[in-house]
Parts: sequence; structure tokens; C-alpha cells
Amino acid sequence: SERVEPVLEKVAPRQQRHRGRTNTGTGCSGANQTDNVGGTMVGISIPLTPGSAGRPLTAPELRAIRRSRRHPRRTQFDYLHLRALVHDLREALTSNPGPVRDVLDVWCGSRPYDDLLPPEARCVGLDVEGNPYGVADVVSDEILPFDDERFDLVVCVEAFQWIRDSTHAVAEFRRVLRPGGTALVAVPYAFEYDREDFERRYTGNELVELFEAWDDVRLVENGGRGVAWTVLTASMLDHALERTGRPALKRVAGAVYAGLNALGSGLERIETRYARGSVTFPMNLLVTARKPV
Repeated sequence: SERVEPVLEKVAPRQQRHRGRTNTGTGCSGANQTDNVGGTMVGISIPLTPGSAGRPLTAPELRAIRRSRRHPRRTQFDYLHLRALVHDLREALTSNPGPVRDVLDVWCGSRPYDDLLPPEARCVGLDVEGNPYGVADVVSDEILPFDDERFDLVVCVEAFQWIRDSTHAVAEFRRVLRPGGTALVAVPYAFEYDREDFERRYTGNELVELFEAWDDVRLVENGGRGVAWTVLTASMLDHALERTGRPALKRVAGAVYAGLNALGSGLERIETRYARGSVTFPMNLLVTARKPV
């Protein structure tokens, strides 16, 4: 589940639910990205894996998730992970060959990365039934409820690991893409999972193999051993503090996380300079591939 530091301000989320059909979509840099604003601190206490939430998120909770994903702070336990992910997402999307007129965001969640997508494009967010976010343009359990060759770019960020039939999903990505269109998939590798939920882990080779019939397949590791060590250590502490039920301890945890993140940044620099080789332990993986013309 997605764990965040809360953030502030009330912005009513869109509630557009269209089973198996799309609306016109929105501009990729539109009203979905309005983070880093003040308001009242809130906590988030519901699971956020697809289809698992018992209630919709409130507007402040939704804003908190968006801010923590798109603009992570050093006081977050997963700061280094998200910093690396955002950096590599921006690089991949900036270097993507155009033109990009239509974008599909698969299992879009809170849509925290909309402003990284081409601003001139129309964006369609797809999410599953029972998702708590309320910002998807299409709500459906089908992969994918769209016509052939409908999009120029398909993205699936930190959600592909929950898709049971990955081969079918990649085939569907290819079907809805126009010739020359790009698929972008980002998944965690060195991260915890819930025993009660279905969730996969992929090595880099496995991800590349899924796209072997595509062109220009590129794999990027989003953070190495230093990032993985930091996030796992801080996450262990985060869970321990959660179980104590003592809010005062949680309030000082940010300073501890900031210290761990500083140490992890140093470890990451050491690995980048001295320890890179064929053996790896990435925090996250990002693959891009282009549908043949």
C-alpha cells in the first residue's frame, strides 16, 4: 500500500466513472497536479492496492499522496526511491520521440505524474473498480477497454506488478498503441509486499523479455543498493513506529529518515563510482519500448 506524509488543501477530486468507455480526457498538465500547498494535516489509514480500499479518499488525502509521490521530501522513508523514479520518468518522457497526441495511464492511481506527460496531449486515466482515488476517466477491470491504435503513449507506473497476466497486458499495450507509439512501465524490485495481495517482482531481464518483439527496448535502474538499503531500513523503522501507537515517536521519525536518506545518498555515490558491474540490486526498474511501425 502507498504510505505518505500528509499534506494540506482541499481540492475536490474528479469523479468521472465510465465503464469500458472513455471521455475526451484532459490536458496532461491540467488540474490534477496541484501539490505543495498548505492546509490541514491528515493521516491515511486505508489500503491503497488496487481494489482493496473500503472508502474513497478525501480530498486532503488525495493531495497528500500526489505530493508525496511527485515532490518527495527528505523526511519521507521512501524519499530516495521516489527521487530516482521521478528523475528517470522525466528523462524517459522527455526523450520519447513525438508526436504524442493521446496518452493512456494504466491503473493511474492518484495521477501524481500528469505534469511530466506531454502538455499538449490528451490524457486518459484508467483504474480498476473499487479504487479509492476517484480521478480516473475510465473505471474498468478489463485490460484494456479501448479501440485498436488509440494512443501514442501508454504508461503504467508502479502498478504493473499487480497485473496477473503480464504477457496479455503487454499485448494489449501494443494493440492500443499506434505504430511507433511507446510503452513505459515502472515497477519496484527491492521493495516489500503484502502476503495477502497478489504482486509480482521482475528482474530487468524478465521485463526486457516481455517486450522482445518491440523496437528500441531500454531498461533503466531507478536507484541501486544504496537506495534499496535506505528504503528498506527506513521502512522497517516506519512499521515499528506504526505498531507502537505513539504519535510523538512518529513526529520525530522524519528527522531519522532525513539522516538515513543522507547516508543512503552517500552509499549510492560510492556504488555508482566503484561498485557497478553485472551484478545488481536495483530499487526500481523502468522499461520503455516502441511499437514497430
